[in-house]
Amino acid sequence: MRLATFVATEHAKPREQVENICGVLVHAKPERRYDVHDALTRMPGVEVHTMTDDGRLIVTVEDADGNWAGSTITSFNDVQGVLSVALVYHHFDTDLEGETVS
Repeated sequence: MRLATFVATEHAKPREQVENICGVLVHAKPERRYDVHDALTRMPGVEVHTMTDDGRLIVTVEDADGNWAGSTITSFNDVQGVLSVALVYHHFDTDLEGETVS
């Protein structure tokens, strides 16, 4: 229940008050890697940094206008040709002074 409360609270905050950056490794079918690259780069808050011949993509995801980074990452699995998605880095911070997390 605490996780659900946290998620609801973070979704309710104005996005300019939250810094949420995720590093993601995406494995795609090698023959579909260009399609996957194009689909990911069209998503708000997504940047593809590297793509290998064997279908690995190094991606960063940030919160973007109405799109929470976690939801965006979850949607990667809906992209045709994606085999797996792994969160490898996460930075989360708020700009609110004196805020406490319980």
